Amino acid sequence: MAHALSITDGTTTFSLSTTNAYLQLYVPVEPQPGELSVSETVELTFYAASASAMQTAIQTLQRLLDGIRRRQAWGVGPAVYLNFQPDGDATTWRSEMLDARLEYGEDTLSVYPQAKMPATLVLQRAPYWEGALTQIPLTNSSASNNTSGITIYNHDDSGTNHDNYVQIAAADVGGSLPAPVKLELTNGTGSTQNWKQIWMANNAFSDPANFTHILEGETQVAGGTTGSNSDSSASAYATITINTQDTHQWTLSAALLQDAQGYDFHMLTRFRSVNGTVYIRPAILDSSGSYALWTGDETQVTITSDAIVDLGVCPLPPGGYSTAYGAQRLYWALRSASSVVVQTDFIAFFPANTFRKLRMLSTTANGVKVTDDQPEGRAYSVASSAETPNIAVSGMPLTVWPNTLQRIYVLWSYFDLSASISTTMSVKAWYRPRRASF
Repeated sequence: MAHALSITDGTTTFSLSTTNAYLQLYVPVEPQPGELSVSETVELTFYAASASAMQTAIQTLQRLLDGIRRRQAWGVGPAVYLNFQPDGDATTWRSEMLDARLEYGEDTLSVYPQAKMPATLVLQRAPYWEGALTQIPLTNSSASNNTSGITIYNHDDSGTNHDNYVQIAAADVGGSLPAPVKLELTNGTGSTQNWKQIWMANNAFSDPANFTHILEGETQVAGGTTGSNSDSSASAYATITINTQDTHQWTLSAALLQDAQGYDFHMLTRFRSVNGTVYIRPAILDSSGSYALWTGDETQVTITSDAIVDLGVCPLPPGGYSTAYGAQRLYWALRSASSVVVQTDFIAFFPANTFRKLRMLSTTANGVKVTDDQPEGRAYSVASSAETPNIAVSGMPLTVWPNTLQRIYVLWSYFDLSASISTTMSVKAWYRPRRASF
């Protein structure tokens, strides 16, 4: 099999290596680090049974090239891809085209009457190749290598085998570059859910199999007391009354900090209850709680805040990468204008380098699939095969890394300002393997 090269917008496909075109020379360019595009040339010869038939074929290609420019100018319309299947490769790889034009040599018209015309296609494309959309098997305590839809909960509690993550085996992500993931979150609860916000992040570099990404509120080592209720993770929570000012402290174990490896994490905190307005400034202290190693910004939490609040991004631990860090402390400085009772269920550490938030614009009926389709750059809900763009996205792209064990964490809140830990979602995931060159 010879190399196969073509251009397509999903409806019209023009071959650069078979019908109406001989492929003379094409060498894929490998991008340099940081490049947003690569420039290449394709040497080819157009041909047909007659000059008019050849011109008709060239016009088909020119219309595709115009589609590239139209999408770049307007930001809508079908993407146009350069497809390449190297000799001996079972996969056809695609790369979105960003610009292209045809150039002709001085002797082009001399062979035109023979219905042959040499040309050079000068193109600019994305700095990677993508393979076919591939479903990723998912694992947690409820199932292994699941592709039918794996269950996750709105908390993580090893005592009940309730997980808010899905794990991806290293062998299940191919290619050589990180690739955006398509996540499908299905409401299978049997009733309409008023999901408001959905937070997601992928841990690929902080020892995902061992990193304890949930810090239970009741494990406090200073400030407040412990309360019990089945509506909280591990059936317990921390409670503290702030009368103008107070502090909370938790131990960040040596194992947790060594697993975190110096990366930045969002502190998503589920509050069981807050009956007033309180301001929380997080910090990381030394193991004895004597001095600050890092201090964050202050966040306002009120009775009208979501039940899950992002208290900002912190480095775990401060000081960068090491496998020998000892324990430290997470510290909250709390202040209020009057007496306020704060009940903290848990703090979830979500990696900041792939942190993403979906904000739902409407309720989600039973069976509806909330879809964050990052390979195609879209987010929508699917009901009875109809797509509705009722999702606002923010944050970093959620990507999966090749040949890397990784875990995708998920949490969500509701329009009524709750975040019940007993509700579930069903999760599926897909990606397109990416590689830089061949």
